[in-house]
Amino acid sequence: MIKKNSPLSSKDRETLDNGTDTINRTRYMNFIINEFAYGFKRPLRETFIYLDEFGGLDFLIDNYDYQHTRHECDTILTLLKICRNNGGWL
Repeated sequence: MIKKNSPLSSKDRETLDNGTDTINRTRYMNFIINEFAYGFKRPLRETFIYLDEFGGLDFLIDNYDYQHTRHECDTILTLLKICRNNGGWL
């Protein structure tokens, strides 16, 4: 987070803050996808395709602000339920 008394303009601060947010979101999604793959003993590529096909990735993207504050086990169980509701088999 950029300090308010920084010499950068508010637009520059917003751009930098948004870049940090994008990095945090990417790291979080990478972490959850890896944990999902590990937990179900699936290859990472297969896990990514599964989550994408059955709505898990869309859920993570749309609900990042809430999900990243929850324990990763809760998020993985929620992803499992969403994918099953959309035809997933895990």
